[in-house]
Amino acid sequence: MSQTLMQMLYLLPPAFLLWRSFEGGGALLVLVPVLVMAAGQLAAGFPGWPSRRGRSRSGGDRAGPASQIVRAKIEAVMGAIAIVFLPFIAALAWLSPFHAVVSGVGIIVAAASATQIQLWFRAQAKRSQFRRRQVSSRVATFAEAFSSITWAGTAALAAVGTWLALISGVIAVAILLGARLISPRQNAS
Repeated sequence: MSQTLMQMLYLLPPAFLLWRSFEGGGALLVLVPVLVMAAGQLAAGFPGWPSRRGRSRSGGDRAGPASQIVRAKIEAVMGAIAIVFLPFIAALAWLSPFHAVVSGVGIIVAAASATQIQLWFRAQAKRSQFRRRQVSSRVATFAEAFSSITWAGTAALAAVGTWLALISGVIAVAILLGARLISPRQNAS
């Protein structure tokens, strides 16, 4: 939990400085990609990421059908993302409804992309490796980072109102497809 909170805390000073340096409408254009990037990274690095496969300390992962368990875990992650980012979206909606919608869509897509990458690269953890099971593969980490960056760029371009957002969105989808092709769970799900 502390690692994720530190990541969020590290984003606050630059966001505040950017906000102060871009007084007026320019600040919103900076805030949109920052929120989208933060959501993607938070979903990717969610502490004790619930969608990772393996048994919990209580053994609760074996309580029901696998698809229901995975769905409940995804809902938990997306719910946590919603709790963290809804106040920001509400504040943005008060300042600019358009930027709030762009941010909201970007946050959902970036978080969902990071979550999907986590599912593709998850691995069964042994009980003896419980402390290490939160470590993703390097490929998954890079895929999550590039995905978050391209979704943040897409949101920034959409916030500006340019059609170039479509090109950035296509690149983000291509990154997801590439991650899917090289994932160990290529034939699963």
